[in-house]
Amino acid sequence: MLFTLRISLPDRPGTLGRLATAFGQGGANILTLDVVDNEAGIAVDDMVIEAPEGMQSALRLANDMVPGLVVEDLRPVEAFQDHMSPMELAVALAEAKGRQPVLEILVERLPEALTSDWCVVLSSGQDHQVNPLSSSIGAPSMAEVRVSWLPLNGAIRLPPAAWMPSSWTEGPAARDGQGKFELAAAPIFDACTAALIGRRNGPQYRKSELMEFELLARIASSCQSSSEMHPLSGVGDHLCRPAPISPGAPYGQSGLS
Repeated sequence: MLFTLRISLPDRPGTLGRLATAFGQGGANILTLDVVDNEAGIAVDDMVIEAPEGMQSALRLANDMVPGLVVEDLRPVEAFQDHMSPMELAVALAEAKGRQPVLEILVERLPEALTSDWCVVLSSGQDHQVNPLSSSIGAPSMAEVRVSWLPLNGAIRLPPAAWMPSSWTEGPAARDGQGKFELAAAPIFDACTAALIGRRNGPQYRKSELMEFELLARIASSCQSSSEMHPLSGVGDHLCRPAPISPGAPYGQSGLS
């Protein structure tokens, strides 16, 4: 059996070695490891694990042998897949010609590059209603969504809030305040248009992931043809006034409730 695993653990010499030893003794083999974040002495890693007998024994041993270990997410997968990296997506966006190809590449490949389940590019209309521009397969309906969080000046995590449909915030993770969907958004093309990405039941988008998200959105914005007009240009300008994206703005500070 194969599993994807996100863990956080103290960033100290030997900690990762003890984790690998525990997994090995529990019959689990680490196939890949990607460093997601490292802040305040805590490292966050994504792994693909091969465990023919399951992960129960390996995780029990790891909990005993690695003080401070936290399993943030564990999911079985059917087969090992070589996912597109953020760098590969940046190249694909740079090679696209025109607004529509950029949108299609972004919504199709961004979930893969940022380990998400879906992506929607949308803008704000009358009474904060959503104007969907493009969406990936598996994206939820935007019919009941109100984008009161637009305009944006940078990538942010969107915690559970009143603007979300109840179906988005009801689920096993809702008891922990995380909601059914873990969401993040970043401005694309202008501050009143955004790419919205989601993960079912987490894990939480980290600061480094929000940084990658914003950079990819900025690349997509710069790659659209300058000769193409925004199809919603002028629509709802009295509701949502574009603001310049500040490259130095802190990532992930939503200020939303």
